[in-house]
Amino acid sequence: MSQALTLEGLIGRIALGDREALRAAYEASSARLFPIALRLLGDRSLAEDALQEAYLALWHHAGRYRPERAPALAWLTTLVRNKALDIARARPTHLPLERRDAQGASVVEDAPSDGLTPEEALLQRCEDERLKHCLGELDEDRRQVLLLAYYGGHSHRQLAERLAQPLGTIKAWIRRSVLRLQTCMEH
Repeated sequence: MSQALTLEGLIGRIALGDREALRAAYEASSARLFPIALRLLGDRSLAEDALQEAYLALWHHAGRYRPERAPALAWLTTLVRNKALDIARARPTHLPLERRDAQGASVVEDAPSDGLTPEEALLQRCEDERLKHCLGELDEDRRQVLLLAYYGGHSHRQLAERLAQPLGTIKAWIRRSVLRLQTCMEH
């Protein structure tokens, strides 16, 4: 991708109202972002809604992006994650913690299992070998927090309570881990 067509450059053009830049940003990033929404929501239709809402938010808020604070893909990932979590929270709470996996099998969340841990299962399913490698480079506790946040759908507050860590520590771990992943993915 040339300098003018980097995600950062596209976001800058989107902030100026360039619809073609939005289309190009979607084409350049949606294949990496959709699986995140799908893992969080467990439903293809809801994941598509989350992705659409994230790109709508990008259209309206591209001017808020600051490249010195986070790489573009990390920022877009956060948009998608937040939209997916909003959708998940809006779902009725009386439904059981059960979902269908990609093969249509019923999966109950937080149920004890003799199989792989969620982290091991995620790494095993991970299609992107580079991402798998980069996740493996993180410290185990940082990797666990990152996976629980982005793939497990846990909020920062939930993670702080679950791991008995200060909220600021959890936020710092996630931010630093995302930056380390981004750096690793770029090399």
